[in-house]
Amino acid sequence: MNDKEVKVARGEAVGVVAAQSIGEPGTQMVLRSFHSAGIASVITTTGLPRIIEIVDARKKPKFPMMEIRLEKGASKNYEKVKEIWKKIEEVKVSSVLQRFEENLKSGVLILYLSKEKLEHYGMTGRTVASRLSKLEGVSVDGDGETIKVKVKDKEIKAVRTRFVKVLGSTIGGVNGIAKVVVQQDDDQTFYLTTSGSNIEGVLQVDGVDKDGIYSNDIFEVMRVYGIESARNLIANELMKTIQEEGIKVSFRHLGLVADAMTHTGVIKSVGRHGIAGEKESVFARAAYEETVKHFTNASVFGEVDTLRGVAENILIGKQIGVGTGRVRLAIKKEELKKIKKKID
Repeated sequence: MNDKEVKVARGEAVGVVAAQSIGEPGTQMVLRSFHSAGIASVITTTGLPRIIEIVDARKKPKFPMMEIRLEKGASKNYEKVKEIWKKIEEVKVSSVLQRFEENLKSGVLILYLSKEKLEHYGMTGRTVASRLSKLEGVSVDGDGETIKVKVKDKEIKAVRTRFVKVLGSTIGGVNGIAKVVVQQDDDQTFYLTTSGSNIEGVLQVDGVDKDGIYSNDIFEVMRVYGIESARNLIANELMKTIQEEGIKVSFRHLGLVADAMTHTGVIKSVGRHGIAGEKESVFARAAYEETVKHFTNASVFGEVDTLRGVAENILIGKQIGVGTGRVRLAIKKEELKKIKKKID
């Protein structure tokens, strides 16, 4: 390999350098990151809470969001953008109601639909009635601005549960996309920002650029696009979050964290339930958290520690195998005698 191609010197302590490079500026984020009002009219987690969310590998982000780019034919046409927006934003029965009346004894729920809200979402009473008729355990009467829903079960608790399901059922849009905001770039191109994430659902919508969908839900990205995409998302989200705080960290350190979290083909957290807790060395696991537990288990199951890592060697006071510690010098006895003679 050409020396110019080498980006990291052999034996460089990249893990420690990455930890210091992220950890030190991370302490600067604490004071100003817990009070963020959100961006782009869509609430999202920022600052230190978002970094913790990522490195802890939380299954669902607290505020999932998406950025959706549109096909060339629609991206500069506001009317087409509105049509796509209406296809994406989730519409529930409660979203189009003016009011409702419920009778638990007879099991009847009367829905009074709002004409303005129906027009806003491009729907009619017939559309709502059609979607409700597909629900189990109910019968639907009427297709105008008043719809009567009757629950077949007579038990009051079951009736109440069914009423709640009817009011919260989805009658339009993509499941999980609670809100869509239309935004515009400097080049006058429109795009959509959503509160909520559902990549698979959005991919089915006509007019959406299939290669222009961005989600901050790491596990969903892994499920739809694969582990490599999830790795890139972890690194990019960490970089974006840190930059938003006005802090500079080299992408190499964040990329290393993302690689460590995903190199096994699944996403693992950095803490004791993930990378740190699954190290081969007993001493390395014990040095992080739950010291007594790790030593007890190691003694019960007869584990052997070969002391090949960094943490375990530091723990017992042995030279670590990074930097100059990687260098092993040997000299022939004959050569040593010659050197001694020259010194004498």
